[in-house]
Amino acid sequence: MRKFSHGIFFPVLFFSIVFFSCNRQEQAGGNNSGSADNNASDIVLIEIPDPAANVRELAEYEPVVVSLVHSTPVPADPGDILVWPVNTWRDRRYEVFSWDRFPEILIFDTADYAVQDRLFKRLAFFVEKDGFRGRLSYDEDIAHLHGWNAHNYRAEDLAVFFQTARETNFPLLPEEWELEHILFMNRIIRWDPRTGIVPGRGAVLSLSRESDRVNTSLRPRFMAHEAFHGIFFVDDEFRDFSYRRWELLPDYAKTFILAYFNMQAYDIYDEYLVVNEFMGHILQFSVANASWYFGEHLPNLLLSNSARHRASLPDRETLTAQGRRFWPDLAQVFTAEAEAFSSHVNRRWGFSAGRAWR
Repeated sequence: MRKFSHGIFFPVLFFSIVFFSCNRQEQAGGNNSGSADNNASDIVLIEIPDPAANVRELAEYEPVVVSLVHSTPVPADPGDILVWPVNTWRDRRYEVFSWDRFPEILIFDTADYAVQDRLFKRLAFFVEKDGFRGRLSYDEDIAHLHGWNAHNYRAEDLAVFFQTARETNFPLLPEEWELEHILFMNRIIRWDPRTGIVPGRGAVLSLSRESDRVNTSLRPRFMAHEAFHGIFFVDDEFRDFSYRRWELLPDYAKTFILAYFNMQAYDIYDEYLVVNEFMGHILQFSVANASWYFGEHLPNLLLSNSARHRASLPDRETLTAQGRRFWPDLAQVFTAEAEAFSSHVNRRWGFSAGRAWR
């Protein structure tokens, strides 16, 4: 363990650069399936100060190895990211893009779920998971639990996460320190010498190439879902519109969707999170899919999890031509929501439900 000298205060990140060859995928602990066979990236050794160095005379730190190339994201449209050639990535494990329409939003595309988990799984529990929010979970406590297959986080929550890790000397993974460095370099989080890490502006999103290997329809769906979350984080008007739609939603529809969010382990008592997820689930599919998704798929998913969820569904129930249970009231109200949201994002940005790209 190396230590800072007594009395030294570091108001910003201090780093030194060293160059060498390595297999970055092996460092991440994931497999190399589907990842790029590119040349080894340049490496930067980040020496990270303790944010409490101004009140503690002696602060300890561990040097962290970070890919230098990721300090500057690649500007791109989300639609292009979906099909971006993996063999052009600057790092075998993941590539970092900035949304060309919203450059303050970074998009991580990872080689597989294992890499994505090392970057974002602990954040998922800290920011969104009921029973875990606001505390840093050790790897062994969440190893058996599912994070997400795609991710989204705003600057405010990212700042709290990394400041909490600094204050408590929590043992983050090397990839999480890499993430912090990338966020600093792109001013999504900033350093305040009085208080430590504070939010800048922007958000970070993530999806994985492994989704394509599971089901080729997943990546476009995940990209739409996460991209609209990103806009929700940075655009006041869109956020206000989402809140108004939630407030107008009938009580029976709220009861249903909250039951689903609760089953997914979201903290349903956080209105900001609930409204954001309500919007994201509405916009992740085309309007044509809303009736099936909300009237058939999600209600049956709830019931397959537990019969007690029947109480969260409307009384009126029918059968589809295929003999599946179907709730027409849910199909109708959520199709109307999909139409309203799709019309709104089309007027503002030329997007539509299920598509947040050109």
